[in-house]
Amino acid sequence: MERLENKKRVRKAMVLAGGLGTRFLPVTLAGAKELIAIGNKPILMYHLKDLVNAGIEDVLIIGNTLKQDSFVNFINPPQEYIEKVIASGKLNLLEEYQYIMSKLKITYINQDDMIHNFDGEIYENPDFQKMGSSAAIYAGKGWAKDEPFIVVNGDDICIYEDGKSVAKELIEVYNLTGDYIIYGREVSRDEIYKYSSMILGDSVGYKGVKMLDVIEKPEKGTEPSNIMGFARYLFTSNVFDMIEKSKPRTNGEYCMTDVISDRAKEGGVSACIFDGLYFDCGSITGYTLANAYFGLNDSDSSKNIAEGLKRILQKYREKHENSPENK
Repeated sequence: MERLENKKRVRKAMVLAGGLGTRFLPVTLAGAKELIAIGNKPILMYHLKDLVNAGIEDVLIIGNTLKQDSFVNFINPPQEYIEKVIASGKLNLLEEYQYIMSKLKITYINQDDMIHNFDGEIYENPDFQKMGSSAAIYAGKGWAKDEPFIVVNGDDICIYEDGKSVAKELIEVYNLTGDYIIYGREVSRDEIYKYSSMILGDSVGYKGVKMLDVIEKPEKGTEPSNIMGFARYLFTSNVFDMIEKSKPRTNGEYCMTDVISDRAKEGGVSACIFDGLYFDCGSITGYTLANAYFGLNDSDSSKNIAEGLKRILQKYREKHENSPENK
């Protein structure tokens, strides 16, 4: 385990964005799911803002060749478009975007490329044909070098209503332990069998708990806890050695849950318990609820949105109250 006195400051974060977004077809034929708007800004910007608030300086986005153009245009928009925004007098609409981009160095790569270029250095990606979350993270080995880094699932939004950074919370537990840090979230005992269930030990600080192991999709009634791992992680650079030693599952995928389980058995993993708001924006339900939430919290539109939702819900109730199955 990494000695606490040798811990390096966490200044890097990786955003996983390699999925095809098939639940949002045909919209995702034209662009990345992570750039679809929630409220008045893309999903990705919620992540980047949170990372800036945590002191992150260097971000790697890992996508695929089908998404490359949309991400590149977002990171480095065409100058012609910016000039037209300026000419229209609406540059103020890009203030938050410009602030975030001024604070971050952002690199985009395709997970399925055999060669990656990081700051002019060429790295071979021997796992470019492998599938699964471990293979996606391994693609960033040359970028991470020997530094710890946060991993963000590109379509999951986690927020605290008081504005606290969720990424900063991971870093706080890491600073206490030097461990891999896995975000944990409480779910119903009736639902935990669909996810992963953590075996937990002693508390570490305010939000941390030592993690002894994790059970993927436990049988009903056998779950060790109702805390699932999800959405955010913090790894030290030795995670790449752990990935190299891991084995594929029967479906051929290399899964980070297996790597985390192996590390936990060595005593090197802690959970950070998240108790804020979570939206799975990769699903239609989560995406819709996120839009409703952020819309209701926008001072310019909240009143109209609240009134509109009341009318929609009333129509919904009337429709279902009068349906044949309710009579």
